[in-house]
Amino acid sequence: MHLKNQVAVVTGASKGIGLAIVKKFVEEGANVIAISRTVTNELAQLIESNADAVKYFAIDLNEERDTQQLSDLLGSAFGRIDILVNNVGAIDERRGQGFLATSIEEWEQLYQLNLFSIVRMTQAALPHMLKQNVGAVINISSINAQMPELMLPIYGTTKAAINNLTKMLAGEFGPRQIRVNSISPGPVVTPLWNAENGMASSIASAASMTPDEVMTKLPEMAGITLGRFAEPEDIANLTIFLSSKQASMITGANYIIDGNMTKMI
Repeated sequence: MHLKNQVAVVTGASKGIGLAIVKKFVEEGANVIAISRTVTNELAQLIESNADAVKYFAIDLNEERDTQQLSDLLGSAFGRIDILVNNVGAIDERRGQGFLATSIEEWEQLYQLNLFSIVRMTQAALPHMLKQNVGAVINISSINAQMPELMLPIYGTTKAAINNLTKMLAGEFGPRQIRVNSISPGPVVTPLWNAENGMASSIASAASMTPDEVMTKLPEMAGITLGRFAEPEDIANLTIFLSSKQASMITGANYIIDGNMTKMI
């Protein structure tokens, strides 16, 4: 994909989709700035075995507010930024309890992480891309942006806002050859789903099933034509493509990757 020596920033890099994206960039010969609150063993091993290619910054994007300081920090790693992947995100803590059970503080907190962290990261990275008059921004969204999920009243609205932001940024910065696209995955085999307190556990409690049964049966129940959840690598492969010159004419697009789960959009 001609990404050798390109510099990519990836948020939410410690596990799941973010970790898969970091790995794929390294495989393609890119340099990576990996950002997360904490380091998992798998990310630590990746950093150790690719010390020259992967720089890690421990940043809580739910708390970080100084965009200029963040921009200076990102620029210090490799001296440039070519690609930004806004992957960090979370789901509603009180999923399944309904709109009236979620406090305004919960709405504000999740918007800070899922939306405003993307605003700040993009404001921090764009000046570096503008110096070069070229760059790519990929925002990891969700099918819940177009397909509201009653269990996740906050999450889906944050993702809808991300898709709108993507279109706006593509329009403003396209003339400077900075492409901005979003990816909307359906269910993906990540800790968000299969962790002890993940979505599979929540659905299992409501449906009198075990989490393992949910992971096995949900693809058919949800109408996923391919009959399985996506793997993190599926999202990573699409991210790499959209970051590359192979996608040089693609901007302002939202790519749904869900095995044909959403059939009416």
